[in-house]
Amino acid sequence: MEQLKKNWKELLLLTIGTALIIGVAWALFRWQQAQQEELRKAQEITQAQEQSMEKLQTKLKLSEDNSRELGAAIKGIQQAQNATVMPDTSREATAPIVTFTVPAATVEEASEDVAERINQGDMSLPGEATKTPDRTIVTPITTDIETGATLPEQERRVDVYKIDLRKDHRIKAGVAAVGGDAYVVVGYEQGRTEGLVFAGQRGAGGALLYNIAEW
Repeated sequence: MEQLKKNWKELLLLTIGTALIIGVAWALFRWQQAQQEELRKAQEITQAQEQSMEKLQTKLKLSEDNSRELGAAIKGIQQAQNATVMPDTSREATAPIVTFTVPAATVEEASEDVAERINQGDMSLPGEATKTPDRTIVTPITTDIETGATLPEQERRVDVYKIDLRKDHRIKAGVAAVGGDAYVVVGYEQGRTEGLVFAGQRGAGGALLYNIAEW
């Protein structure tokens, strides 16, 4: 009790500091959740935009690595689907999980209609179409990605891509024990780089961290 009386100011400051750190971490988590919720909505993107890493990165708020990998994957799918002759294995690997028809005067109108209905959670669409992964892209396919030639009317379509991203950003929170004292630890990780906010001067110890947010 005597020790507590002597150190009450330090304990009060530690309690306030801990509360502030937890509050900041929670606010960051809620902000990140709100941002990701908006980004999970279906977005219309043209074929030209899909072949530009910079435009994909900006439009979808992606990391450089994710935008590069996504652009290459979409290009491969479109090339395989538009090819008149290709191995059965390639066709199977790039075949749509589900197909459906929507009435529209043009493929662009169909694309707009599909994106809107996905965002509204239209239950008349196949279940695969209304799932909400990290990103959803809706693209009117009007040209052959390999030759640049305009596709005949009957070959035009709307592609819907459901994308789960590699998480490059993480906010971490946890506790550490050093020299018999307990500390709150908050960290941020991007790719392979990690930074920690950590206070302690006495002896060696260890820390336990939990990812409270990823994007």
